[in-house]
Amino acid sequence: MTTQPACVALITPQYAPAIGGVERHVTMLAQGLVARGIAVEVITTDPAGQLPRYEERDGVVVRRFPVVGPKAAFFVSPSLGQWLTRNARRFDVMHAHSYHALPALLAGAAATWHRLPLVFTPHYHGTGHTPLQAMLHVPYRPLGGWLMRRAQYVICLSAVERALVERHFGSRARTAVVPNGVEIEELCAARPFDKPAGRRIVLTVGRLEAYKQVDHLVTALRALPEHVELVVIGDGEARPELEALATRLGVGERLHLLGRVSQADLLAWYHTADVFVSLSLHEAFGITLLEAAVGGAAVVASDIPAHREVASFVPRDRVTFVDPHCGPEELARLVEDVVPLERPASVADWPLPTWERTVNGALAGYGAVLNARWSAVSREGSA
Repeated sequence: MTTQPACVALITPQYAPAIGGVERHVTMLAQGLVARGIAVEVITTDPAGQLPRYEERDGVVVRRFPVVGPKAAFFVSPSLGQWLTRNARRFDVMHAHSYHALPALLAGAAATWHRLPLVFTPHYHGTGHTPLQAMLHVPYRPLGGWLMRRAQYVICLSAVERALVERHFGSRARTAVVPNGVEIEELCAARPFDKPAGRRIVLTVGRLEAYKQVDHLVTALRALPEHVELVVIGDGEARPELEALATRLGVGERLHLLGRVSQADLLAWYHTADVFVSLSLHEAFGITLLEAAVGGAAVVASDIPAHREVASFVPRDRVTFVDPHCGPEELARLVEDVVPLERPASVADWPLPTWERTVNGALAGYGAVLNARWSAVSREGSA
């Protein structure tokens, strides 16, 4: 019996056009599975209530459900859970994403109810993104531990993430490390935007939340020369605070909060930027660091284990590490002093991970859980 599923459910807090590391990972995985002839349905939420409840994007069926409660913390969506409970049996495998949001827990419950195989990619940071979420992680830990144990196969994005998962929940036999990929051809083919002579562009990309520390970069902008401008791609709850901070510091004209941009524009910005900065306090992987390095920017990254691991995919001189708790003046000096790099003529000899590898890793997980399921069915039938 084949171990390739005919239909897979990907359960994730948000999906494109929302942006972020989890969103990008699930988007590329979904499209890659469809290209392999597998039917894919993405089960997700829409906190803003502005996107279609049902649509097809690039051959992927997307079902969105509203969230309840203030803001989108944990993405509480009873209607998503109800839909999964009623419809889970239409799928061969359920693949849940993000330990830090409740849709994965709902997927675990539905898979248990219907005795379906469950694969889990936790994108695990070990804590919440805000002080409130960090506090809520304590009572949530037993539920999260149940989900980790319930999954027959866990896919981590880095060895750092796997070590953290094992430290918090114990080791398990079926855990694989499959990193995020890089769109190498698209990145290398992108072209920069025009920029005035003498201007220096500092770029950061990601969800605008406190743990990303974009406010530190905005504060450092005041200590940087007038010809340095900061481009921020991404959106989130911290945006109004960043706008107010820039106005208060008198750097509003040099701060460009672009919000969500198209993938083509994102790749162009990687080529336009002189320096890319990520000050994140914790990551499971850190895909933007890798994309920026391939795009040719000099990278300044917070010295955290995930960034160290990701930097191993690119030449050593492409990344400069900084204490994530450094002051704005120190950060400004580092950004100003970092030497702009020549755009790489070729990345053929860089050991870069690809999205094809990500898809292959997921399919290996699906095959493992399906084989286990067929074996269990055979044992029951012969008992």
